[in-house]
Amino acid sequence: MSWLTQVAGAFIEAWDELRVHRVRVTLALVGIGIAVFAIVAVTGLGSITRQSSIEISERSSGRPASYQLMVSSEATDDKVEAYEAAYAAAIERYGITYQSTSGYGATRIQFLDGVAEVESMIVDPAYGEMHRVKLLDGSWLTASDADRLAPAVVINETMWNRLGNPSMAEHPTLKVAGSAPTTAVVVGVSANIYPDYPEQLYVLSDAQHLLGASSGGGMMGGGGMMSGVFTDPLAAGSEGDSATFPTYELWLPLENHEQLSSQIVRDLKAALGDGGAVEAQRMDYLAWGDDPFLAVQILVTAVGGIVLLVGTIGFVNLSIVTVKQRVREIGIRRSFGATGGRVFFSILLESVVGTLLAGVVGIGCAIVLLQNPLVQEAITGGLGLTDSVPFPVDAAVLGIVVSVGVGLLAGFIPAVIATRSNVIDAIRS
Repeated sequence: MSWLTQVAGAFIEAWDELRVHRVRVTLALVGIGIAVFAIVAVTGLGSITRQSSIEISERSSGRPASYQLMVSSEATDDKVEAYEAAYAAAIERYGITYQSTSGYGATRIQFLDGVAEVESMIVDPAYGEMHRVKLLDGSWLTASDADRLAPAVVINETMWNRLGNPSMAEHPTLKVAGSAPTTAVVVGVSANIYPDYPEQLYVLSDAQHLLGASSGGGMMGGGGMMSGVFTDPLAAGSEGDSATFPTYELWLPLENHEQLSSQIVRDLKAALGDGGAVEAQRMDYLAWGDDPFLAVQILVTAVGGIVLLVGTIGFVNLSIVTVKQRVREIGIRRSFGATGGRVFFSILLESVVGTLLAGVVGIGCAIVLLQNPLVQEAITGGLGLTDSVPFPVDAAVLGIVVSVGVGLLAGFIPAVIATRSNVIDAIRS
């Protein structure tokens, strides 16, 4: 236990020295505190910015690993039916939790100022989770909404503003114009992916026919022979009937997504028979290789490192000057029996304890700044994150490590100078 006593004594001694020279220490550590604040703040800023960028990407193209299934084959009623049955069987066989139809269409809506064509997304309930759909009011579509006599829809923020921002508690409706006019019930409002996003609504694939909307195969195209043919389900007659393959989207586990996608494609090809081709196209941001947003994190950390380096150099110079001014004090301590190791450890700990305190203050200021809702709103451009970003633990740990590291670096050279001082010369100085 003697070594513990010595370590505790050294810490107490270092703390006493900091109290005696608190004005000098405070001035010396202000720069370190600012430097630690800078590196922690930019690291946290990088995490928030990266999270924002990832969420924007995932709202558009899905979470890793998201695939879209595309068919290239002559579409007949028999083939489409076989394809849909094979897909349903594959989803059950491989235990796919998140999958959705991924289609688009155009729906004519009667507004107060006239009729306008609105883009409609034809989806299934899982689409909201797969694409991080952020709701401003109301709720997302559920499987039970397909049983409504009046189709349920979720509209985007732009369309909501045009309607006068009605509360979902009022059960607002939309008048759908066309060959068979109907009324749709608005159950939720989604936040825009980007500012000034065009008017858009979401409708379940099982209820799209109730809208009388012109519907295409998918966001990448995808009707028969991937032609993106438009049909009006309610107006279809003998000349307008045309079978189309649905476009499906899957969110597969990252650990085995390649194997799963290959197996699903194989099963679907077998269902189509000769001449049928199915492609599983990965869409999420990781499809382009390693995390493309990592560069943002590295850049902001590098900037903080430069700031810290400048602060460290200044603190080292000041520590050296300070130790030279304390030569007489150190000589007296040595004359009373303090060993060179004790003096070395004491000077080193003075630096470490001081920089650690400065680092804790810097980390605290960074946390207060970056957790401010107004600051986060400014960083994310007002998009709003579906996953709140707490202050990153790695940034705080980095701040502690950097503080201790700077203290060791800044204290080592002065400690060596102190231990090499001649006792007699030191007392005489």
